[in-house]
Amino acid sequence: MGAPRAKALCLNFGGALDFQGGRWDEAEEGLRGAVKLYREVGSAAGEALSLQRLGVLLTARGHLEESSQVLMDGLIVGQRAAMRSHCLTRLHASIIRNRLADGDRQGIEDSLAEGLEAARRHGDCVTCNALLVPEAVRAHIHLGQSEAARELCEKLQSTAAEFGSQVWHAMAAQCSGRVLLSEGKRSKAAAALEQAQHGYAAAGQPYEVARCQMLLADCISDAAKAETMRDAAAVVFRKLAAPGIE
Repeated sequence: MGAPRAKALCLNFGGALDFQGGRWDEAEEGLRGAVKLYREVGSAAGEALSLQRLGVLLTARGHLEESSQVLMDGLIVGQRAAMRSHCLTRLHASIIRNRLADGDRQGIEDSLAEGLEAARRHGDCVTCNALLVPEAVRAHIHLGQSEAARELCEKLQSTAAEFGSQVWHAMAAQCSGRVLLSEGKRSKAAAALEQAQHGYAAAGQPYEVARCQMLLADCISDAAKAETMRDAAAVVFRKLAAPGIE
């Protein structure tokens, strides 16, 4: 039909779904195709959001340097996008994820502050916060800011209850599990993470299931059971060719 913008949209959303479903080669091909087409048609918003999703995929694959560059490119493009606030909030969320994976404390602090400021200016977009809040919770925990992590987690739980989405509930439970685990409340953390694991499994998201399993292993006092849980997660990571970094 000669409709490159429509094709780019399909590649973008298809790439996101392939990533969630564990089809990462197809996801990367689709997202790179979306970036190229959006660039050709001059859609800054489409290009920035495709770069954001590509950056998340590359981070999950352990390609941290390339991911960081992709996300920085996204910030530059996103500055001139019609949906500037949406783009920048999501990109900052993904940069937090990248810096956490790299263990870069200063980068975590900077990207967290920039992400929260972008969200504040944006006015609390629900869908953008679905990306930002889980990463911000992880960043606060990493930085030893437990109260801030708990406040954001409670905010996500309220939103999940309002919208009723299975994946939203899984995200909220995963965040709750992280916070409870960081506070040493392992039995409560395990219950939350089991809920998250079941939610992600029902939604067909194997990578998130494996991430929950790695966290669950840290909640289990029985060393043999914990190792079994880690082994189950490792099977998924190997299949995805992912290093399994948090």
